[in-house]
Amino acid sequence: MEHTDQEFEDLQDLNTLYRSAILDTTEAVGWGIEILTKVVAAINAGTAGSLSPDDQYQAKQTLLYLKGRKDDNAMFRKPGDPVPRTFQQYEYP
Repeated sequence: MEHTDQEFEDLQDLNTLYRSAILDTTEAVGWGIEILTKVVAAINAGTAGSLSPDDQYQAKQTLLYLKGRKDDNAMFRKPGDPVPRTFQQYEYP
């Protein structure tokens, strides 16, 4: 099977798009891990409501970004793909 130069270029463009999305998502997951680590530490210390204003801001911004990435990632879904699971569905299948 032969491919045209345009097909290869289109695949390269798609590869670049996927790679960028993966890098962005990986960064946001890192933010999520960072702020959740702070939240868990506060819970373990019995001071769950004591996050600093900076940490509260980080939590809100990270949540907004992750929600946006979730919506952006939906464009890559194809008919027949399973619906993303909730935490409860993941934890208790």
